[in-house]
Amino acid sequence: MSETANDPAATRKAQARALFNGLAADYDAAGPGNFSYFGRRLVDHVGVRPGDRVLDVATGRGAVLFPAAERVGDSGEVVGIDLAEQMVAATNAEAIRRGLAAQVRVMDAEALEFPDATFDRVLCGFGVMFFPELGRALSEFRRVLTPGGRLGISTWQFSQSDDLAAVLAQLGRREGKPPGWITEPAELARVLTTAGFADVQVSVEPETFRYADLDHYWANARGTGTRRAIDALDEEQQARVRAALAERLRPFERPDGLHVGATALLASATR
Repeated sequence: MSETANDPAATRKAQARALFNGLAADYDAAGPGNFSYFGRRLVDHVGVRPGDRVLDVATGRGAVLFPAAERVGDSGEVVGIDLAEQMVAATNAEAIRRGLAAQVRVMDAEALEFPDATFDRVLCGFGVMFFPELGRALSEFRRVLTPGGRLGISTWQFSQSDDLAAVLAQLGRREGKPPGWITEPAELARVLTTAGFADVQVSVEPETFRYADLDHYWANARGTGTRRAIDALDEEQQARVRAALAERLRPFERPDGLHVGATALLASATR
């Protein structure tokens, strides 16, 4: 029997690691840059400053890491962590290509390998829904923040793939959202306050993204966690899903493509 068989938290982590290792090569690469857009907005929302020491948790392909590294400049420091080693390798390579000093390490968000009070800012873009024990992760975030340091977290209220997820659900092809998915501002504020943070501020940030056509939207969805559900479909099922999706997205059609909305919650709080 595997060591994760009787440990639901370990099982969830292993599943997330496998999923995002499989996505590493083209994560968010085919779409209009939803993650990058909200990554920049999170850096703005939490107030990253030149010279800051910043930790980016669940860094993925650097949507938060790269704008944070640009903001802190040569006098600051940015470290990213991710559970998926292939994400880490790809993002480190991209940081080198961009000439940024940011470095990413393989690490568990619920067991940070940093001393107390190491960072001025801790950021986590669209990652908290994958943590089996969110309270433990938030405790770790607070521990490694300096007194007065700021935490920044983003979650999806309505994600870039939710229209497809709704179609899949109608056809009985998709599970519900993970237990840690937080879609309401009041709930996100409550979670952070309960974890001991002060001065909690949550902003609701809608944005519209343009997709050239249905194929573009589909390719973008396959560059997110939705790929697992898409790739489980056979050819006939894919055809049914795409037909239903085209109908659902029809109200968003414009002469230059599909203009589809996504809404993020951006939260900041003080240690």
